[in-house]
Amino acid sequence: MKYLICIIIATVIIFTSCDDFLELEDPTKITNTTFWKNVDDAEKGLVAVYSALKQTFLFNMQGIKNLNCRGDDVIARLQNPNIFNPDLFINTPSNSFARKMWEEAYVLIYRANQVIDNVAEIEMNETRKDEIIGEATFLRGIAYFVLVTNFGDVPIVLSTVQSEENLYPLLSSKENVWKQIYTDFSEAKSKLKENVAQSEAGRATKFAASAFLGKAYLYNKEWSKAIAEFEYIQSQGDFDLVADVNDNFTNSNENNVESIFEIQFNYFETSKQITNRAKHFAPPGVGYYVATPSPWIFEEFQKEKTIDGDFDPRMYATFIWNYEGATIYQQPFAEFFSSSLDYIAWKKYQLWDLPKSEASLGRSDRNERMMRFSHVLLMYAEALNELNRTEDAYTPVNRIRERANLPQLNAGLDQQEMRQEIRHQRALEFCFEGERWYDIVRWEIGNHVFAENLDRPNYVKGKHDYFPVPQSELDANPNLIQNSNW
Repeated sequence: MKYLICIIIATVIIFTSCDDFLELEDPTKITNTTFWKNVDDAEKGLVAVYSALKQTFLFNMQGIKNLNCRGDDVIARLQNPNIFNPDLFINTPSNSFARKMWEEAYVLIYRANQVIDNVAEIEMNETRKDEIIGEATFLRGIAYFVLVTNFGDVPIVLSTVQSEENLYPLLSSKENVWKQIYTDFSEAKSKLKENVAQSEAGRATKFAASAFLGKAYLYNKEWSKAIAEFEYIQSQGDFDLVADVNDNFTNSNENNVESIFEIQFNYFETSKQITNRAKHFAPPGVGYYVATPSPWIFEEFQKEKTIDGDFDPRMYATFIWNYEGATIYQQPFAEFFSSSLDYIAWKKYQLWDLPKSEASLGRSDRNERMMRFSHVLLMYAEALNELNRTEDAYTPVNRIRERANLPQLNAGLDQQEMRQEIRHQRALEFCFEGERWYDIVRWEIGNHVFAENLDRPNYVKGKHDYFPVPQSELDANPNLIQNSNW
């Protein structure tokens, strides 16, 4: 049983209610003053925060597209300017996909702030109260992480208390946004449990907060602080790599030993909590094939064979192509793609194992693994190597290689050689998981990869590393100013 299922729509709608400015309150209307009364209200309010993460800017088609398609491992199909203009680096502040990411991140932040502001005053078990506030604080940290990595300077809003400052917030520097992210994840870590029961899978834990805190430190080259978080997870957590990497991307074996934080999806007639990933990225005849794998990433997977002389198992888990025995939608690949045998289809998170008639409905409830133990291992290796502890980086990298049935690394790699190995492994391990674009930006390699791996000559370092502030936000808030690069 999953944690976030079958919650009535009304528990989400409460957050869109406005304060009644009349002296008399409508007794049939749910407001802040009438809702936040007991533990049941607190739990329902928290569900609405998780709902914002699950159903809006991260795991609908727009969110998945924004997280992936600007990188050099994914190519957006040129059928909609709102989709492909950012990926060709010809977008403007009016781009609707970027605007949606901004808007819906602040929906999550608002809902989290409502929980943080109101649950503290509810009479309930103090331990559970701290956990609820910790979960909301963790989710707010994720929202700010998404905002700062996509927009740079953004407003910091930490309360739902109505004031002129809240109505028209100023931009905060990305440095201050990162400080707030550190604070949110640290506070969440101090309040959350290390583990939850399987029946509560999907709740944030102390280890999830630690992993995202370490990731935030890593993005800002705070190597020692990042290492401390990753070592805490490895020493105190009961995590490991699953033997079959494909188990991380299907309905089977969800919330497994590799999963640190996982978004829960369910499809029932009464509760259709689904992700649009499968429908939008499936091939022609099944979905909208919004984006396809780039030739570069397909070749990157083939740079090294396994110790048995086969392709890397992560290649089989990520793509379906015309190899011997390949099947898709319960048909032989060569039969399904008889007129385009060179087509490379996504397999990761897709409904590839269902009949075409069922897969084309797009009812995907495959959980999204936001943070896996493999993330921790490769981030740990990166931080170690950047501190000139290259020898120590061998162990976590070799664990990733061993799971992929690759030989152990040769001894004696220098820092730059290890750096290239870690970056190569990240490209393979997390392809189509929303990591590659952000790696390109933080490693400052955009000028190289977009000139050599893809033909995207419009990329300008600095300018295109972030979306512009949406024009609609500039129009609505006189205190906002446009990013200087735009």
